Amino acid sequence: MENILQKKIGIVGCGEMGLPMLEVLLKNKISALGFDIRSKSEFSSVKENFLENKVKFFQKCEVIFSVVRDEKETLDLTEGEGGIFNLDEKKFFLICSTLSPRFIQDLRARAPKNIVMIDTPMSGASKGARAASLTFMVGSSEEEFEFISPLLKILGENIFHIGDFGTGMSIKVLNNFVTSATVAAVRQVLSQAPSLNLKPEKLLEIMNCSSGQTWFGSNFEKIEWSSKGHSAKNTIGILEKDVEAYQDALKVIRADKKNLEFQEFETATLNALRKLSNFTA
Repeated sequence: MENILQKKIGIVGCGEMGLPMLEVLLKNKISALGFDIRSKSEFSSVKENFLENKVKFFQKCEVIFSVVRDEKETLDLTEGEGGIFNLDEKKFFLICSTLSPRFIQDLRARAPKNIVMIDTPMSGASKGARAASLTFMVGSSEEEFEFISPLLKILGENIFHIGDFGTGMSIKVLNNFVTSATVAAVRQVLSQAPSLNLKPEKLLEIMNCSSGQTWFGSNFEKIEWSSKGHSAKNTIGILEKDVEAYQDALKVIRADKKNLEFQEFETATLNALRKLSNFTA
């Protein structure tokens, strides 16, 4: 089997996750390039390893991590002008964005045979990307998983092979729904604490050693976006998108309209995220 660490690696979408991932690869002497719709001048830390031309980026890179925001940007990378589906060479396209499992299955069905698509959604936030401690949930064949694992182990600490293509994304949208619900819940009780003569900091301290402990609450002071209000451009907006991807994944099995009470809870979670404003203790 080929050694993936000898391949030219590409990171497309050099935002809060993609940029530190690229920096980690370069620090580990991996031949890697970045691409983003923003100007090269905004990426001084990797400017010698950054291309502004999408076509040249795809031509040069053999293994591409897609770390873009949503389905629209993914379609632009694959089927849009200069997209990877237009190439004849074999390429590995690793989907790290959190998207609907149904969407990526449909996309893979349209992909040319020379484009090997693998779903590799990740968790750990930008903090995990910088520390190379990400969790990857991989949907692929056993052979493909064995091929990409050495590269994922440079970027993360927990590498899971979930099953066939699509299963990695399925487990990610379930995970992110739990995250979204707990974000909404923690932010809600923190905002209510002062009205009960409680300090939000003390509430967080108690929750962190009690049954109310959550990833979001335990890392509240470390998460850059923990106090932010909802915006389509920030992480709260991304969580909103992730809940919608989760709902889309379940559309087919919900055709009989059972479990309506839980669907109402999902809608309430979405509305809670959308109504979040900036929080100050």
